Amino acid sequence: MDAIDHPRVYLADAMRKVNALLDINLDEDAPSIQAANCSMLFQSNTDTNFNDITAFRSAFARSADDARIYAELNTLLEEGQEYAIMLYTWRSISRALPFIRSNEQPHRMEIYKKTVEILEPYAIKLKRFMAFQNAATERFAKEVERLAHKDQKNFFVNQAYLVTLGKMLKMFAILDEMKNMKASMKNDYSNYKRATQFLQHHDPKAMEESQNVSMFLAKQKIIRDTLKERLNAVDGYEDLLVDIIHNSAQMYDSKMYVLPEEKHTHVVVLAFALYLLDSTRIVDGKQVGVNLNKLAKRLNIPKLDHILKECEVVNLFGDMSVEPFSYVRQTTSFDPSKWPECQGARASSQGALLLHMPRFREEYTSLTADLAWHTNITSTRLNERSSKENRELYELALRGLQYLSGWSVQVLDTFTWKLAHCASHETNPHCPREAESYEKATKYNYSSDERFAMVEVISMIKSVQAQLLRLETYYSEAIRRSVYRDLQTIVVGQLSGPLSKAQKKKDRINLVRLIYAIQATCADQIIDQLDSDTLHSGGGSTHSKSWSKSATSRFTGSNNNSLTSGSNTALSSVAASMTMESSSGTVTSGSVYDLNKRRVGPSSSQLYLVRTMLELMVDQTSSGKNTMRKDLDATTLTAIEGFLRNSFYWPYLLNFSETLLKCCDLSQLWYREFFLEMTNGSCIQFPIEMSLPWIFTDHVLQTENPGFIEYMLYPLDLYNDAADCALNRFHRRFLYEEIEAEASLVLDQLVYKLSDQVFKHYKRYAASILLDKRFRAEAQRSGWREAYPPPKRYAAALLRQRHVQLLGRTVDLNRLVTQRMNTAIHKSLEIAIARFQGSDLTGIVELEAAIDCTRLCHRMLSEHLELDDFDALLREANNFVTSPFGKIAVHVFWELTYDVVKNYCYNDATNRFVRTKFTLSEVLEREKPPAVDAQYLWGSQSLTTCFESIFGLYRGFVGAPHFAAVCRLLGYRGLYIVTTEVMKVAQSLLNQTLRSYVRRLIRLMPRSLSLPPSAQGSDAAFSALYDQLRQVYQYPDLRTNVCQNFRELGNIIICCLQLEKQLSIEDACDLRHAGPFIGQMPKPFFPPLQDVANKGKVTAEQRRERDIQLRELQKKQESMNMVNVVAKIGTPDQLSLAKENEILTKERLCSGLVLFEYVLNRIREFLSEEDSGGSTWHGFLNPTKESSNGPTSSDILGLENCTYFHRIWSAIQLVFCTPFGQNEYTVEEMFGEGLNWAGCAIIVLLGQQRRFEILDVGGLLLRLQRADKKETTQEGVSLDKMAARLSRFAVLNRQIFATLNIYLNPKDRPTGPSENIRHFPPPTWSRS
Repeated sequence: MDAIDHPRVYLADAMRKVNALLDINLDEDAPSIQAANCSMLFQSNTDTNFNDITAFRSAFARSADDARIYAELNTLLEEGQEYAIMLYTWRSISRALPFIRSNEQPHRMEIYKKTVEILEPYAIKLKRFMAFQNAATERFAKEVERLAHKDQKNFFVNQAYLVTLGKMLKMFAILDEMKNMKASMKNDYSNYKRATQFLQHHDPKAMEESQNVSMFLAKQKIIRDTLKERLNAVDGYEDLLVDIIHNSAQMYDSKMYVLPEEKHTHVVVLAFALYLLDSTRIVDGKQVGVNLNKLAKRLNIPKLDHILKECEVVNLFGDMSVEPFSYVRQTTSFDPSKWPECQGARASSQGALLLHMPRFREEYTSLTADLAWHTNITSTRLNERSSKENRELYELALRGLQYLSGWSVQVLDTFTWKLAHCASHETNPHCPREAESYEKATKYNYSSDERFAMVEVISMIKSVQAQLLRLETYYSEAIRRSVYRDLQTIVVGQLSGPLSKAQKKKDRINLVRLIYAIQATCADQIIDQLDSDTLHSGGGSTHSKSWSKSATSRFTGSNNNSLTSGSNTALSSVAASMTMESSSGTVTSGSVYDLNKRRVGPSSSQLYLVRTMLELMVDQTSSGKNTMRKDLDATTLTAIEGFLRNSFYWPYLLNFSETLLKCCDLSQLWYREFFLEMTNGSCIQFPIEMSLPWIFTDHVLQTENPGFIEYMLYPLDLYNDAADCALNRFHRRFLYEEIEAEASLVLDQLVYKLSDQVFKHYKRYAASILLDKRFRAEAQRSGWREAYPPPKRYAAALLRQRHVQLLGRTVDLNRLVTQRMNTAIHKSLEIAIARFQGSDLTGIVELEAAIDCTRLCHRMLSEHLELDDFDALLREANNFVTSPFGKIAVHVFWELTYDVVKNYCYNDATNRFVRTKFTLSEVLEREKPPAVDAQYLWGSQSLTTCFESIFGLYRGFVGAPHFAAVCRLLGYRGLYIVTTEVMKVAQSLLNQTLRSYVRRLIRLMPRSLSLPPSAQGSDAAFSALYDQLRQVYQYPDLRTNVCQNFRELGNIIICCLQLEKQLSIEDACDLRHAGPFIGQMPKPFFPPLQDVANKGKVTAEQRRERDIQLRELQKKQESMNMVNVVAKIGTPDQLSLAKENEILTKERLCSGLVLFEYVLNRIREFLSEEDSGGSTWHGFLNPTKESSNGPTSSDILGLENCTYFHRIWSAIQLVFCTPFGQNEYTVEEMFGEGLNWAGCAIIVLLGQQRRFEILDVGGLLLRLQRADKKETTQEGVSLDKMAARLSRFAVLNRQIFATLNIYLNPKDRPTGPSENIRHFPPPTWSRS
């Protein structure tokens, strides 16, 4: 087998390639303005639920039995939580099943079978729920009976146990309230029961069970009443309930809770325990049972009254809430006078979020500042942190959790308060009377300030969560190190003194055993190094748990504790060492403390046991001589109490990431199962307009508050919380699918509205920049106010987001907005072109300004978004992609040909076309401009009005601004298309319409024009001309169709001339701007050199300095030459392109080919084309071709022949200049100067300019009138007016001829050198 040849790879090359990966920047250059990305999160659970309690059996008597009971209660709580989830997420199933209306209905048996098949799994769940609540209440009653037994009254019940019992009470309250509120559950079971009865399932046991379930579901308050009955049967239960109430009240006041739900738990436990505590009833006319009023002093009712007033409404589950004081109000012994605050009219501050905002902002500022400082220090640290630094991180993490919990609690309190106090038409006039209950609770129940406050608090919570999770590893390590240090300090260091003292006295054997038990449970044989001040401080800042054992029962018998016979020698030596070193105040390097530094905290079982034993040690409730508190000094008591306060938070801190997520969980703001239940199936799901996440997001979008733009993405994280709750807590797929559907819709709406606002902002900004400054100043003086758009901070943060996390998906917001921006810019261009297509040619100026505005908007957006090329978008909108003719070019041609040429009059004095008063052509119909939003025009309605006022000044005429806009918009390609099509129209005019009219005029003209002698005067000359041209004067089409067609031809020539002028200006500007980059720099200016000392003579040194300055300037200019720059740093291909571009720039096509000259040459070619008879403008006008009109014997050269066009045009001008009526409109008013341009252009192109200038009868008549000064003729024609008009026409003709001769070489002029021409003076005659 041949060996396979592998390419040789050297290790150095491989390492170099691997190291090159480190240079790739994976960090986004975008600020973090969204919640933490928790798509993958590692959490370690240290709660073993006492599975490891056997490891500590020798440390403390009966610990395994107590832990087993504690674990059973926790299991019941977890199972009760699952049933609470089942009740809350229950959706009516029977509504989707067919309804049996009569016994004769067909297929009813199959329907009943399917009903049983579908509903049976849910019926089984309800049966299990009934069995669970029965077993749970019984188990709770037994536990109360065990703790409240008369022989156990001296038993010590620890804090953790009281909290667990309180959680059990809350579980019963939640289950009872949910069972009462859920009607769909009862309906489903009723349908199931009806179907089973129809199918004749006569099992007595099953029927009895079904009846029991029905009664259980139908009876209100059955769970709480059952629990109350079973507790009333226990003697002394009220003492335990009072302890539970006291513990919850104390923890509520001291804020000994971390999770938001724990605060509500304490409030519910207070109220529900008071309800269970009251057992007053009348038996045989006597009042028996527990009366709350009699326990007023023990309960401290004023304090409870204040708590229940402060938290009037409590969130039970999702959108379900309960008023805790309602439990107290339902008690038999309720006395309103004992509860003044709850019964008073003062409104609770629970839902007043705005009152807490100043404090929240101050907390957020201080916390984020500390987090930022520690983040910078942590990220740059290379060595290990000290114990002091670990302690700072520990306290910072705890403060962060407490702040987050407080903010989340307030958000939930506000949400719960709003749900319980829905808006109405009276409180909010915008709220419809027929609105849904959920709509009243969410959409119309928050003011603008409250919505902003909710958005701000949610943003605070999510941003701090992201900061804490970012460095969760460092915080967790610091927490474990601090917990380990504090635990060992108290267990070994602080208790060493009391241990040594207790060992000397035999009556303190219980204290010795307890300390030994604590050390055996938690003490480490290898103790971390501790400072002397740490040993005496007691460490920590957390709160305590409890244990349900009595000192008397635990430490009186020596057989129950293995620690009575001996002790751990290692611990004794450690304690002695710690005592000795703490007394000396120093820690030596050889001490046991510096052997190891551990970063591990105690297990849940260890922490529970040590807290219980320390609580027992300092317990004040125990009576008798066995109490151990009196054996401890004040310093030890303070240290232990401080440890109990601090260690209360350790379970939360050791599970830092899990606790952080729970503190920031705001999923309840989305769930609405209770309000959906209230609709009775009329509403399957509420629209997004009623959903709080979208309400908050949309409020930020609508108000456009710059300070809240960066908070826009934080409310969307509520969908992440809700989806996580649906999957990992509720385990309901249909809830997740509903959340996913709504989140997708919300994301689409967000992108749509955000893109709309971004485009509107930048379009308005661009329009404000382009608005004429003088116009703005004048408008502002008139009272108009349109300030520049305020900064929206879109670009700073929002538009740069490329990885928005939503339900596990990564959304590129930048890309989505970019797509919509391309669409909006394209739509804006299409609208601008459509508006131009709906107007005449005067709209070209507005079109150019609209395109410039959109271009500027595109340029500003391109700084933050990767938009498509603007020219490509413009070509697409202009239909240049699929068609060789753009929409703009087609409309310009259409307007020029069918509107400007036909209906406008040109005035050379103003260089403008104005619309004629007499329209001889059909009115041009145009499409109506589309009605669009102002944002696609100029950004706002106010700016649109301003620009319409400005562009209204360009509406009454067509002039240089319009032709300049045409040149800039069409370019060479568009101008070529328009010119080519216009020439076709000119060809049709010349060879069809005008040629036929000229033939008719030739037939109306005499063979020759004979004039009387000049001595007879100008009136005789006019009379002779009038007689000879009478048929021309009387030709009816002369002043209408003939002039209209000549006007069209002349307007075409003038339009092409105007395009030529503006194109030359644009080319000159382009060439001037490109000059520095192609080496065509203007000649530098230097002041003249003068030397005063040498009498004005310039020295050689001055010339040398001037040459140096000139060379330096030339060197600077060379650096701007693109070809030179590309030659130095570019590739050969780039150099070739640069040279070609330089040549193309220098040799512009317009420099060698003049547009107007091309037009005139084309018209000259049209004049030479033959018609159907084989004649041309030259041919049929040639006097030698027509014998009937041939020259007379006296006119050998044919100068007096009237078949030449110049003779016809001379006659036409004479007719136009003849005034007949007082109110008669002149030809200038009717047709403008385009008529003269057409005639003069044909004369020049036919080579008849000289003949026209010599033989023009109008010029002859003008000279005669100026000589004899006669005013009128026999026909009543005013010669003065006629002479004035002839003079104006003569001047106009000379101007037209001069303009045309600039671009042409007339045929009737010699082309040879001028020195070959001899000029002879005119003959002179003597007067004799």
